[in-house]
Amino acid sequence: MAKTQKRTPLVEEVRPYVEGVAKNLVDKLYGPEGPPWGTKLSEIEHLLLDLRAVLTEKVLAEALARQAASHPQRPPAYRCCPGCQEPLTCADSEPRIVHTDAGEAQWQEPQAYCRKCRQAFFPSVSEPGP
Repeated sequence: MAKTQKRTPLVEEVRPYVEGVAKNLVDKLYGPEGPPWGTKLSEIEHLLLDLRAVLTEKVLAEALARQAASHPQRPPAYRCCPGCQEPLTCADSEPRIVHTDAGEAQWQEPQAYCRKCRQAFFPSVSEPGP
C-alpha cells in the first residue's frame, strides 16, 4: 500500500469516510475483483484524475453555494462596508465565476451595497465587487 502523507486536520478528520468512498467506487467501477487483467496503470490513473475533477468541482460548488446561502449569519466584519464601516444591505444575488487552482467555480452570491460609498460588494470579499 502507498504511504499516506499527513494532510490538514480537517482532511484527516474525514479520511476514514473518504477511504470508504474509495472502496465503494472501486466496487462500482470494477467489481469485487478489481480492474480486469491487462488494464494499464495509466488507464486507471486517467480515470482517477477524471473522478478527482468531478469531486473537486462538486465539492467546491456545494461549499460556495452553502456559504453564500448563509449570508444572513455572516460575521460582523462582513456586514459592514470596508471603507466607511456602514452596514451593508444584501438584496440581490448575482452569478459569481472565479478561476481557481481547482478549476472554474461558479455560484450565486449575494451582492451587498453601501449607500454611502455607492459601491457594490460580495460579502465574502471585503473589497468592491465583481
